[in-house]
Amino acid sequence: MTRTRVAVVGCGHLGAIHARLLAGRPDAELVAVVDPYAGPREKVAAEHRCEALAEPEELIGKVDAAIVAAPTGRHAAVALPLLESGIDLLVEKPIAATVEEARAIVTTARLHDRTVAVGHVERFNPAWRMAVARAGRIVSLESVRLAPFTYRCMDVGVVQDLMIHDIDLLLSLEPGRLERVDAQGIHATGGHEDAVRAHFVFSSGLVATLTASRIHPTLRRGLTLWSSEGVVSVDFHAKAVEVVAPSPAVRRGEFVAEDVPVESRAAAKEAFFRDVLPRETLAIPETNAIQCEHDDFLTAIREHRAPLVPASAGAAALEIANRVIDSLHSTTLGGHVARPTVPLPSRLRRTG
Repeated sequence: MTRTRVAVVGCGHLGAIHARLLAGRPDAELVAVVDPYAGPREKVAAEHRCEALAEPEELIGKVDAAIVAAPTGRHAAVALPLLESGIDLLVEKPIAATVEEARAIVTTARLHDRTVAVGHVERFNPAWRMAVARAGRIVSLESVRLAPFTYRCMDVGVVQDLMIHDIDLLLSLEPGRLERVDAQGIHATGGHEDAVRAHFVFSSGLVATLTASRIHPTLRRGLTLWSSEGVVSVDFHAKAVEVVAPSPAVRRGEFVAEDVPVESRAAAKEAFFRDVLPRETLAIPETNAIQCEHDDFLTAIREHRAPLVPASAGAAALEIANRVIDSLHSTTLGGHVARPTVPLPSRLRRTG
């Protein structure tokens, strides 16, 4: 088996995970890790017996592919020279700090015939895949993604840090053109927005409400799909899917709740989710989504095909995320006035 020579750029929390998983693969050789800070890079390199480098350009000629897990503001500066030198990339989400930088990555990859995957890892979550397979024609999506404050990813706000996962899932449903977005947000930590609820309307008729917070006391990650086949609920944290589907009588239009005799309604209530809208909990296979992401990326390189989440999808998710930020009406905790965020051209928008 030919092993793909790989490197990881960025030795923070996520970069260390990428390095550990790549070091254990039979089809890959972890050649080097890169970080401007000696402590993190030396630690990760020692754990996996690979080279520790200070600058991404030192990878040129040494590797076939790299994972870009540097801070978001550095993604384009890291990615573009590597693509130009012939290195395939998996770039963590968001793909870049601005839409212009994201488009530059897309264009450069095409120009140099390079593979670029984007780290929207929820696409590889088996719970999501199973939910979509069972849903049928989806008309509404509601997601909740809550987490405690971690003091990581402070160069972006919660929209680009957390909500962008669900924006990507939403766009993967091919909902058509975004007709309207309205958003409310909270600032609490002195920087970017920390909690946001956004409502979307698409040209297909699909509507969605996404809620994300990085200042919530407990972790919660889930979504609900309303569709022609019922209601499908996903708990990403527990990797569980629950389906509430129409019974044959409902499908045939034969069930009318008002026709149930009054004296039978107490018993019918208890049996509603068995006889009328049967509820089913699906068993989700145990998988490592980041490992599946690596599988897809390395296979895409070998087979010269598009990855599941190509650079164009990452750029599209970033563009919608920026539309959320542009529409945001924010409240600062401890203050009293909700103020609209003034949209700026993306070339002028601060990202850190």
